[in-house]
Amino acid sequence: MKLNEPYLIINLTDNRIIFFVVTFNENKDYKLIKNITVDSNGILNGKIVDINLISKLIKEKVNFMEDELNHFFSQASVIINPNNINCLNVSGYKKLNGSQVSKEDIAYILNDIKKTILFNEKKYSVVHLFNSNFSLDSDNLENLPIGLFGDFYNQNMTFFLANKSILKNLRLIFDNCGINIDRIILKPFADGISYSLKNKNNSNFSIIELQKKKINISIFKNKSYIFTQDFDFGTDLIIKDISKLCSLKFEEVDFFLKKINLRAVLEKGIESYLDKKFFSISPYRKIKHQLILDIITSRLDELIEICYEKNININYFKKSDGIIYITIETFEYLKNIQFALKKNKLIDTELVLGKSFQDSSVFSLNGATVLIAKGWEKEAIPVIQSKKSIISSFFSRLFS
Repeated sequence: MKLNEPYLIINLTDNRIIFFVVTFNENKDYKLIKNITVDSNGILNGKIVDINLISKLIKEKVNFMEDELNHFFSQASVIINPNNINCLNVSGYKKLNGSQVSKEDIAYILNDIKKTILFNEKKYSVVHLFNSNFSLDSDNLENLPIGLFGDFYNQNMTFFLANKSILKNLRLIFDNCGINIDRIILKPFADGISYSLKNKNNSNFSIIELQKKKINISIFKNKSYIFTQDFDFGTDLIIKDISKLCSLKFEEVDFFLKKINLRAVLEKGIESYLDKKFFSISPYRKIKHQLILDIITSRLDELIEICYEKNININYFKKSDGIIYITIETFEYLKNIQFALKKNKLIDTELVLGKSFQDSSVFSLNGATVLIAKGWEKEAIPVIQSKKSIISSFFSRLFS
C-alpha cells in the first residue's frame, strides 16, 4: 500500500463481487474513488464453485478500472466470508522466576502454539491470529507486558483458520488475473472493526448476522475477535413457517413480505387481512396481518435463542456489559423483520442495524481499510502472501 495511489480491495460474497478502489492520505484515512458490483454465480455458500467464471469477471473489471484510472494493479486485499471457519482459543505461558517479559518470550509462545496447531490441523491455514488476553502473576493487562518483571506470564490467543482448499482456490483465481493477494480479511472481522470504531466506549460486543440461508455469531472481547460460529439455516425459515401455517406457497410469502409494511398496517388499529392480490397460486382465505407478524416474531425469537441465548458454545465468551448488534442481510424483508425484532426480549441491550447490500459492503470496507492502513492492535500477526514483482504480475496477466 502506497499513500495517494489507487489500492484495490475485492469483496467476494455469494452471487456478487464488489470492487473498491481507494486511496490513503498521510493520516492513512481512505477515500473511495471507484466502486463496482458484479453479479456472479461462481460463489455459493461462501465457497468458490466456478474458478474460471470468477477469474474472468475479476480480470475484465480490473482491466476496465486500470484503463479508466490509468493505473496498474499488481496486488489487492480480499474480503471473504466462507462458512465454517475454524476458531481455536488457546493459552500459552512461561515461568519467569522474577525476570522481565521480553519480545522473544512472547514470540516463542506464539510461534510454538501456532506450530502445534498447524501440525494437528493439516487441512487448515491461519487467516487471523489475535492476542485476546495477557496476564502477569494473575493480573490481567490491557497491553503486552514487555519489560515488566514477574514470576509467571500467561497469554491467551485466538486462531481463525480456513480450509486450505479455499485459500488455494483464491490464489489460483488471482494468479489467473496476475494479481498478488496482499491481505485476506474475514468479513466478520472487518465488520467488527467498524462496530468498534462506531462505538468506542464499548469494546465488548456480539454480532448476530441474519442471512437467508445462514446465521453467523461473532464475539469480540476488548476489541479482540475471539469467537465465530455458523449455522446452516437462516431467515428463509420464516418464509417456510408462514407458508406452512397459512397454507401458502413459498413464492407467495416471499412476494408479499417484500411488498407489505406490517407496522404501517397494524398501527392503524383495525383488524386487517392479507389482500387477495397476493394469492396468485393458492386459493384465497382470510389471513390476519397480526398472525403473520406473530409467526415472524416467534421464529426470530427461536432463532436468536438457539444461536445466541442458549448456545452453550458461547457461554464463556459472552460479556454482561456487551452490546448485541443484529445485522439483517435480507434487505427486502428489512422493515418487517425490524418491526418483529422490536418485540424480542433482547431489545433492551441490542442495537438493530438493517443495512442494504451496498451499505453492508461499504461497512465492511470501512473496517478493512483501517486494518490494511493502520493495523489492529489486537491482531498478532497479519497474514501476508508472497509477493510477485510488478513485471511478473503484468506478464502473468498478459499471457494467462
